[in-house]
Amino acid sequence: MSLIGSLEDLALGDILQILSLSRRSGILYLTRKGEEGKIVFADGQITSAASTASPNDVLKLLRDKDLIPESRGEAIREELKRSDRPDVKTLLRKSGAVSPEALEGVIQSYITDTIFGFFEWTEGNFDFEIADTPDKVYESDTACYLETPLNPQYIVIEGTRKIDENKMVAERSQQEEPSVLIKELEEIIVVDHDADSQGFLRESLESRGFKTSALADLGTLYGYITSIQDSPRVPMIVANLTIPKTKGEGMLGGMELLRWTTDEKIKIPVVLLSSISNEEVLREAKLLGVYAYLKRPKRFSRTSPDIDAFMDILEKVTALCRQYQEAGFTFKAGTREVVEEHHEEDNAGSRFVQDITEEITKEFQDEVELLPEAMEKKPDASPGLVTLKSMIDELTNPGFAGEVTLLIMRFASELLNRGLLFLVVKNRLRGLGQFGLEAFLESPNTAVKKMVIDIDEHSLMGRLISRRSPIRGAPERNDSNTKFFDQIGGEWPVESYAVPLLTADRVAAVFYGDNVPLKRKIPDMMAFEIFMSQASIFMEKAYLERILRERKEEQ
Repeated sequence: MSLIGSLEDLALGDILQILSLSRRSGILYLTRKGEEGKIVFADGQITSAASTASPNDVLKLLRDKDLIPESRGEAIREELKRSDRPDVKTLLRKSGAVSPEALEGVIQSYITDTIFGFFEWTEGNFDFEIADTPDKVYESDTACYLETPLNPQYIVIEGTRKIDENKMVAERSQQEEPSVLIKELEEIIVVDHDADSQGFLRESLESRGFKTSALADLGTLYGYITSIQDSPRVPMIVANLTIPKTKGEGMLGGMELLRWTTDEKIKIPVVLLSSISNEEVLREAKLLGVYAYLKRPKRFSRTSPDIDAFMDILEKVTALCRQYQEAGFTFKAGTREVVEEHHEEDNAGSRFVQDITEEITKEFQDEVELLPEAMEKKPDASPGLVTLKSMIDELTNPGFAGEVTLLIMRFASELLNRGLLFLVVKNRLRGLGQFGLEAFLESPNTAVKKMVIDIDEHSLMGRLISRRSPIRGAPERNDSNTKFFDQIGGEWPVESYAVPLLTADRVAAVFYGDNVPLKRKIPDMMAFEIFMSQASIFMEKAYLERILRERKEEQ
């Protein structure tokens, strides 16, 4: 089981805090186009890290810092090839080449700097895989690892501080030399037949220091681009997808523009603004090399929602310009790389584009962005992961202990179709709350609060309390489980899920959930289990505080 998601949805700082709070052991894999990284955890603490941009090799690090000679490093590498070899740290200590303090300092500096570099990743994907012995999982025999792990909370604080400092330096640099970006980017051409939106985009871009021009038709644009084709720099084009075509054959001129740049072998960044929500159009634009595909209102007006939407576009266009500059591109004309299968589907694609011109009045259902570093589809995020951080924030300061149970049920209802929370009293379960039982029980809240269920070793709940760990799967068909399901409606689930809430070294409560009446299995519940572990910690803290308070009152 693993936690999977996008860094756009959950920032690295939040991920580190979640793994720290839940005391997880495993490896957090980070990926973005052209680069990969990993952070190794043991009981929620960081023991190692690495990235393709900065390989994890302690001998190379020591050599680069002139702490050991190259000959000594090579001798240690050779000794590591023996079958009965000790690890690299032991060899370094025995050789006396470097003191233990200096060695640990170099490794800690490398690991922290590597992770701080990951904080700059505003886009990409993450995948946390649980491992019982993550400290044994390294790329090579010379990989860096810490014997005294790092606290992720410290890393989050320092990483956030460094990002803030870098932003301040960048802002100060822009104030001192506002023409730096303009020197690299000759101009932005806004192509839109709507005079109001065209004017608004142009004025706003110019107010940000960009040189801009505006055109209302593709014919004029083609002529201008052709005239500057041999220039060392070419502009970025920000075009409305639904501008008229040059031959008056439809309103999807943005697609014609992309085909024209491909056919003329002109490498030029084209950003399309569209209110059409259609996967085929998006795929076609991607095949044609669109630089970004951004949502815009169906019609431009000076109303607040439309202004907000256009300001969002401006922010993204500005970010794209910086991104292009930081990547080292200078917009030189050249041959565009085109996906080969596009040519095979060109006729069908053209017919399709003609057919969907009737859809130009439809608005986006969901915003879609295609950025250079993220052309591939994002992985499906672990259910509930995006909301986990905010739920933990609420959990750390609830108004009363009973509010914890409400948070548990609220979180669970986002993942499952029905659920019940029970208090464990001796060998019985007493109902606390429910969701999703309206179709099965009359006055379900009252019915659940009156429930008293005996626990025995053959029942699902009996196994849960004995194991003290989550149970999911098809419930065993026996008399004990039959009684339980009869009490909650009589229908058996395809798969069920149960998790304990532990306090003071005992099971204080249990949650049961399934997807009845739907015939589907339980989704990945790791995010919920992390939340339950934090709820257990809070409940135990509240219990201990109550005991101390009662003893103080007795005195």
